[in-house]
Amino acid sequence: MPEFYTGQVMILVVEDDPTSSHVVTAALKSAGHQVINAGDGTEALNLLAKHHFELVITDLVMPNLNGLNLLKTIRLKWPHMPLILMSAYLSKEAGQAIIDQTAAFLQKPVNPTTLIMTVERVLSKSK
Repeated sequence: MPEFYTGQVMILVVEDDPTSSHVVTAALKSAGHQVINAGDGTEALNLLAKHHFELVITDLVMPNLNGLNLLKTIRLKWPHMPLILMSAYLSKEAGQAIIDQTAAFLQKPVNPTTLIMTVERVLSKSK
């Protein structure tokens, strides 16, 4: 049986859709995590430079800097940062990132229970 991570962690949620952002943030907070939100990849990179996060959860389709480009930048600057990608649409590049195990994936709309289970699994692997 896998050992689940149960501690409170700081999570960066990168999502341009207010409804999706609210659902994800509410689920994470109800599980006891701290959450900071960013509306796009550019804002996320600014926050990553200023704060310590244990996990980044990002949408793929966003203005300014999309989720895949954010993932690539994070991998260069913070190579061990756990990542979860979210999207209603899975691109070839996102699929490859998942296959390469550089990120986990959640289908949108995100189910809160599945979200928490995925967060626990990803954090357990990063310990």
